[in-house]
Amino acid sequence: ETLRQRWRALMRAHSRAALFRETRDRTVHGRHPVALTGPTSEPDGVPLAELPADASPPPVQRYAYRSLDRQHVLADGRLMDFRRPDLWRVHSDRQLYLTTSLTQPLGRGPALVACADVPDLHHFSGRGAKDAIPLYRDADGREANIATDLLAQLPLDNASAEDFLAYVYGALAHPAFTTRFAGELARGELRVPITTDAAIFVEVRDIGRRLLKLHTYHRRFADDEGPSALSGTARCLKGVPLDEDGYPEAFSHDAATGTLRVGDGVFAPVPRAVYEFEVSGLKVVQSWLRYRMKRGAGRQSSPLNEIRPTRWPAAFTGELLELLWVLEGTLALYPEQERLLARVIAGQCLPATAIALADSALRQPPKAARNAPLLGA
Repeated sequence: ETLRQRWRALMRAHSRAALFRETRDRTVHGRHPVALTGPTSEPDGVPLAELPADASPPPVQRYAYRSLDRQHVLADGRLMDFRRPDLWRVHSDRQLYLTTSLTQPLGRGPALVACADVPDLHHFSGRGAKDAIPLYRDADGREANIATDLLAQLPLDNASAEDFLAYVYGALAHPAFTTRFAGELARGELRVPITTDAAIFVEVRDIGRRLLKLHTYHRRFADDEGPSALSGTARCLKGVPLDEDGYPEAFSHDAATGTLRVGDGVFAPVPRAVYEFEVSGLKVVQSWLRYRMKRGAGRQSSPLNEIRPTRWPAAFTGELLELLWVLEGTLALYPEQERLLARVIAGQCLPATAIALADSALRQPPKAARNAPLLGA
């Protein structure tokens, strides 16, 4: 609703250019494709400056704003600067994305984060991470974004792209990996140790699938164990007031009692490990809450940013609980992931020389991301 209010304000504005805050690549007079997905040959849309004051708002679509933080966007190419057309072009209900940072050293936490929605430019940790890697090079999921030679080298017969992605996630998406390989990661060398032991490969893959299911909020791999809703131990013990006066302006956490306070709302149990969960400097729960406080957080890209919710939406409470449950489940898997990584490293791994690759095992659509990871020994 906030996005629709901003659209209506833009359409009613005396100077749409001033309110839109034009950039080098996006102006209210520019002609750009409207739809973000679908054929690239679509005709350009009517410029924003020429739309009637009562023009209907574009469709609202969920996208991956920060690690495990799902927000929404007006899905209209005329509104976006640097909209990464290749990522939108290959998006579908089958697509999965990995984000990381190869331009800056990785900090504590997982080396990769997955999402099922198109990721923001800074999805991984909120700073400088431009490395977004889709699993498929097309929206239909027919062309995997992985070199064919690599899949043939895996110790699993008829290994699929999903098998490999899940293995990578099981091996890299936990803090034991970033701790063990801190030196290499500081130099931007993100490499995947690929075991030659089929049994270990399956175990790493399976835990990776469980983690991917969690991190996509059960939108991917949910059929493996049948449909189920997210759940966990955290509960809302006292609801956040839904009136304007009760909109939270601050939050706090009591590590001794495991209590998270959001304005007048109370959530527990929230262990310190959940509250402090980190992705290379981004405290996931704290970041999620800051963006949803009364005054909000983040860069003000336009005067339209001043249009914000006037009260805490009830949906925020449910989404906060889901985030806490996802992190509970993630932390529960970390010890097993660490043990499996140790077994992979202690055993025989596939040498990089055995893989007939050109520049990298994980190829990307043109301009979709930079510096694809070199996957090998």
